[in-house]
Amino acid sequence: MKIKLLVPAILLSIVTIFNGVAFAQTPKSPIAPTTNTQEIEKTNNIRQLLKITGAENLSRQIMLQLVDSIKPQYPQVPQKAWDTFLAELKPNEMINELIPVYAKYFTNEEIKQMIAFYETPLGKKTISVLPQISQESTEIGQKYGIAAAKRALQKLEAEGYLRRRP
Repeated sequence: MKIKLLVPAILLSIVTIFNGVAFAQTPKSPIAPTTNTQEIEKTNNIRQLLKITGAENLSRQIMLQLVDSIKPQYPQVPQKAWDTFLAELKPNEMINELIPVYAKYFTNEEIKQMIAFYETPLGKKTISVLPQISQESTEIGQKYGIAAAKRALQKLEAEGYLRRRP
């Protein structure tokens, strides 16, 4: 059933939302265990980074855009189902789940550097255009994926692996 495919597609899209918040960095090798105070400071800095970048609002906005773009593909799904789904998406809860991910790949010093960057004019501009970039990137990715799938099916059909349906 198409609805079973809907949930993984939305989840995958939500996960990609948060990939744009921070620039790619090479993960650091694990360092000696830190003190509880250091961990608390790092967690607070990650929360500050996510707040500065507007991750919660950004995620909510992108989730709404995503649902709006997917709804036409699932006309059999009633509006109540979409509303219920959106009500269950709690960006603040997701942010709590993201803190360990950021902590895993970034040192506290790197988090501080990102905070400093996002407080600059360029950082603020980056934050302001991320929703549009994400939306346009999603649209491009969907079109590209559909075109690539069509080409692959044509090749497989030409090579005799698939038969055209009557």
